[in-house]
Amino acid sequence: MWLLVLFECPCKLTVSLAQPVLDALIKDRHLQLGISGTLPVLNRRCVEAAVQTALALECAELNNVSRFDRKHYFYADMPAGFQITQQFHPIARKGNLNYYQMESPGALPEKKSCKILQLQLEQDSGRSVHDAENRVSLIDLNRAGVGLLEVVFAPDLKSGKEAADLVKELIAIVKAIGVCSGRMEDGAVRVDANISVHQPGTPLGTRTEVKNLNSLRAVSRAIDLEIRRQMFFVKRGLKIQNVTLSFDSETVSTVVMRDKEIVQDYRFFPEPNIPSLNLQQAGICIESLRHSLPSLPHELRKRLMDTYGLDFWKCVVIVREPGMYEFFTQAMNYLSIEYAKQASNILLIDIIGYMNKHSMEFEDVHISPKQFADLIRMVGERRLPIKKCLEVLQEVIESSRDPEEIVELNNWWMIKDENLLGALCEEAIRLYPKHARKAQVGKQDVLKPLMSHIQIATQGRADMKLAKRIMLEKIQRPEMALREEVNAGR
Repeated sequence: MWLLVLFECPCKLTVSLAQPVLDALIKDRHLQLGISGTLPVLNRRCVEAAVQTALALECAELNNVSRFDRKHYFYADMPAGFQITQQFHPIARKGNLNYYQMESPGALPEKKSCKILQLQLEQDSGRSVHDAENRVSLIDLNRAGVGLLEVVFAPDLKSGKEAADLVKELIAIVKAIGVCSGRMEDGAVRVDANISVHQPGTPLGTRTEVKNLNSLRAVSRAIDLEIRRQMFFVKRGLKIQNVTLSFDSETVSTVVMRDKEIVQDYRFFPEPNIPSLNLQQAGICIESLRHSLPSLPHELRKRLMDTYGLDFWKCVVIVREPGMYEFFTQAMNYLSIEYAKQASNILLIDIIGYMNKHSMEFEDVHISPKQFADLIRMVGERRLPIKKCLEVLQEVIESSRDPEEIVELNNWWMIKDENLLGALCEEAIRLYPKHARKAQVGKQDVLKPLMSHIQIATQGRADMKLAKRIMLEKIQRPEMALREEVNAGR
């Protein structure tokens, strides 16, 4: 499987030549509309972003001189009739990206690696909007000309999950170095997947392409769906057509966009209006950009382990989930270090469980670091039962109310009244005398039904640590007294 990931730079790739900044944007719009008389010039910030990304991705070839090409095609979203790209002489080649894959939470992360063939600058096209009801197609040119960084990966991936984990790590890197917002839902990151299957020992088969995957869930689902479709064809000896597909996340299906059986000639030739990019002559210092790189994901993982003592698998998930590292560290600013383990458990079990249940990304979970810290503190101070934590969490996310207000309204505070707990223990002993008798002679593993009775009676609000101590004290009373209670229970 080949993967192409496109990142939107925080700027236009091209601006008009020799015009004031405001007018340049207007002229640039003319350029993207294909209006004659407008000429492009490269945007410096896009080039710096490309160099920073190449450094972060350990590209062995960071070319001091790169060139631009015209890629000709006639789609409505590209009025000029061509796209400016770097097909033959890209800004960087031969990179590598390490990422981690886990079969389940708590499992030891498996380190994997995918080679990067090249990293290139290009300009974005417009966006087609199809109105099925009125049977018309509209073209949105607002993003036309925006700079893109295209990362072309080698065919080292074997599943949708691997691809999604790779993209997660890549997003974490570009967000860390500040070259992209990483928000797939806004179109800042898009993934094109080229998929091919084959029988063991045979060459790769016909390749199909799934375009413009705009969420991690879509990446995983679309790729696995296409792999299954191609395997169905291969096992039955059917021919796979070379097509471009789009993925419908609502129906979880792919739709053919266009047939690629006839190889399209893009008629590449050197871009005549942008000279070769020479980093040294442009005053772009590679070493200066290298030293200015912030902490990368592998450094953030180490920081979490050193600062908070978290397990490695937790650090992998927190760093790779977009927005989670910032959320966790901001929440810990309100808490002392001893709460780190509890906070990471609730974050990675309860919140991720909620995300999976509702098919959400972390950035769509509406809870602030302060609200999360308040919730953790209530659990850590044994004011809120851990079994009520998820219910409080759900209400915070869905209502935006503060945790303490929710607990107060529902009367979910932990019960620590020793008289009440003692009475419930007496009741449990009367209901389960045989279990109490076995527990008296040291078989504490039989306490489960007695403790469950207390949990049910208090609707999960009892301080179970205190309740267990009281239960053991009552069970260990003089044997004759217990015998009388056992006989009474019979």
